[in-house]
Amino acid sequence: MRISSESFAAALERLPEPLRPLDQEPPRLRRRVRRFEAAILVIAAVGLAVATIHDLVREVNLGIRLHADLVSWERITGATYHNPLIEQDVKHYTTKDTVCADTENVKPKGSTLVCLIFVGPVRHGLRRAVGGYYLVAEGTDVHEPVLNDYQYRYGCFGRAATEGLCGMPTPPGAPDKPLVR
Repeated sequence: MRISSESFAAALERLPEPLRPLDQEPPRLRRRVRRFEAAILVIAAVGLAVATIHDLVREVNLGIRLHADLVSWERITGATYHNPLIEQDVKHYTTKDTVCADTENVKPKGSTLVCLIFVGPVRHGLRRAVGGYYLVAEGTDVHEPVLNDYQYRYGCFGRAATEGLCGMPTPPGAPDKPLVR
């Protein structure tokens, strides 16, 4: 639908006086409005730049922390990790991470994963483990998720023992020695 210039002009005439467009803006008002608009745009640009930089730094630090968790897990267990499962404390935004991994390349039903709890900053590419537990894998396939639930955990040590994270008795012949104090 096309609007004719006469009907458009008539619509503009019906507007209240302060809302009608001006034929010419007063020079002083124009400069003030432009300054105000420019200031708002600069503030918005600075805000977006700060948010972007903050997000990038957070992501880089998170990547460094998760890598340090995996390297620390290998150092403590003395094994190469396979199929790691990393849980982060996103509910409270702390640096507490739990890394569970298999010491073998497959995850058949009933195999045991070693889980360690890491806290604190990265120092020399490593993080401090404060506890952990053993986890019985319920999946039958490498690509099937592991259920890291209370009823599948046993052999808690360190912080995991004090927080009561284990709910399963140690299976006969299963590893259960504490890896950290």
